[in-house]
Amino acid sequence: MDIVRAFTYITDDEEWQSKVPITLILGIIPIINLVVIGWMLDLIRNMIDGAEKPMPDWQNLGENFVERWTAGLMTGIAALIYMIPSIVILMVLGVLLAALRLGFLSILITGVFMGVYAAVIWMPLSIGMMRYARTRDFNHYLQIGRNIALARENLATLITLAAFILVVSILFSLVSYIPCIGWLLSLVMVGVTAIVAGHLTGQAALEIARNRQGQA
Repeated sequence: MDIVRAFTYITDDEEWQSKVPITLILGIIPIINLVVIGWMLDLIRNMIDGAEKPMPDWQNLGENFVERWTAGLMTGIAALIYMIPSIVILMVLGVLLAALRLGFLSILITGVFMGVYAAVIWMPLSIGMMRYARTRDFNHYLQIGRNIALARENLATLITLAAFILVVSILFSLVSYIPCIGWLLSLVMVGVTAIVAGHLTGQAALEIARNRQGQA
C-alpha cells in the first residue's frame, strides 16, 4: 500500500478539477453528504475493477445521486448494526459502574471499552464495505462471521490501512489549526476524507484480492 499515491492519484485524472470540487461541496451538506460515501464506494469498486483513473465523475448527477446516496445510507445502517453489541454492553456496564460509584474511573473504563470495540469491529466492517462496494449487496455487510474470518486472514493489510487512515486523520485535524483558513478547510473534510481514505481502502481491497488469488 502507498499512502502517497492516495494523494497523487487525484491530479493524474484530467477531470479532477470538476470531480473534486463537487465532491467537496456535497460533503459539506448534512444528510446530503451520504452521497459522498456512495461516491467513495464507487471509487473503491473502480479500483477493484482495475480502472486506470478510478475517481468517479459526477456526470448524470440526477441519475447517480439516488443510487450513491442510498449506498451511503446503507453503509451508515451497517455501521449502526455493528455497533449494537456495544450499545447493549454499555447499558449493562453503565448500570454496574453507577452502582459501584467509581466516578471518573467509570468514564475512563467506558472510553477504553468504546475505543477497543470500535478498533476491533472496524476491521470486519471494512471488509464488508469492500465487498459491498463491488456488488451493492447489503448481505455482504450482514455476513459478519465471514467478514471476521476475512479480516483475520488479512490482518496485516487491515492494520496497515488503519495506520494510514490514522495518519491522514491526524494530518487533516492539524489543518483546522491553520490561521484564517483552517475553519474553511475543516468544512470540506468529509469530501477530502472520501477521496483519500477511499483510495487507501481500494488499495487494501486489491491487496486482499491478490492474497486470496495467491492462496487459490
